Amino acid sequence: MVQVMIGDKASKAIDHVPLSNNTVHRRITDIAKNVKQQLLSRVQKSRYSALQADESTDVNLANLLLFVRYELNNEVHDDILFCQHIPTHTTGEAIFKVIDDFIKNSDLDWRCCVEISTDGARAMIGSKKGVVAHIQAVAPEAKLTCCIHREALATQNMQADRKQILDEAVKIINFVKCRPLNARLFSQLCDEMGSDYTQLLFHTEVCWLSRGKVMNHLYELREELQVFLDETFNL
Repeated sequence: MVQVMIGDKASKAIDHVPLSNNTVHRRITDIAKNVKQQLLSRVQKSRYSALQADESTDVNLANLLLFVRYELNNEVHDDILFCQHIPTHTTGEAIFKVIDDFIKNSDLDWRCCVEISTDGARAMIGSKKGVVAHIQAVAPEAKLTCCIHREALATQNMQADRKQILDEAVKIINFVKCRPLNARLFSQLCDEMGSDYTQLLFHTEVCWLSRGKVMNHLYELREELQVFLDETFNL
C-alpha cells in the first residue's frame, strides 16, 4: 500500500521498521498452533500408533516427553507430541493423567495405541500403578515392547573400533554444534556448497534410533565437514 500511494523509497523505509514484541510473539504462537494441528491431524488419520514416554526431573521441575510413531501413506513417521511440565508428583497416576488429558483434548483415540515404550522406572512399568498399566486399561492392544535408553547400554558392549568411531563422531559434532561461531560458519559453508542440510544433529538418548540418524546426517555432510575442519585448523 505504501509503495502504491507514496513510492518505493517510502516502502523501503517501512520495511526497516521492526515488528513489535507482541506481533512477533503472536506469529510464533500461531505457527506453533498450526504445526501442532498438522501433527495431530496426521496422527488422527493413522490406524495404529505407538507412544514413547520419558520423565526427567530437574532441580525444581519435572518434565514429561512424549513421542509418537504412526503410519502415513504407507510410511512410518515419528514426532514429538509434547514436552510438558508435571505440576505435582511423578507417580504413575500423575504421569498418566498428563498423557490422558493431552490425548483426550487432542481428539486422539486410545484404541489406536498398540505399543508403549518407556524407561525402566517403577512409576512407568509398575504392574498395578505404573503408567503402562493405566494405558493398557484404556488401550488393551498396547504392548510394552522395549525400554528407551537401551541404545546407550548396547554401545557399552560394542567392539572397540566401532566405539572409537562413534566417540570421534560425537566429538566432531560437539566441536561444531557447541560453539556458536563454529555453528554459524559451518552453516554458511554448507549453504555456499549447496548442501541439502546446513546443520548437524545432536545425539539424544530419548528419541527412536537417534544414533543412526545422527550418523547418517554426519555421513551426508562428510565433505563439508572435511573442508570446514581443514580451514579451521589450517591443514
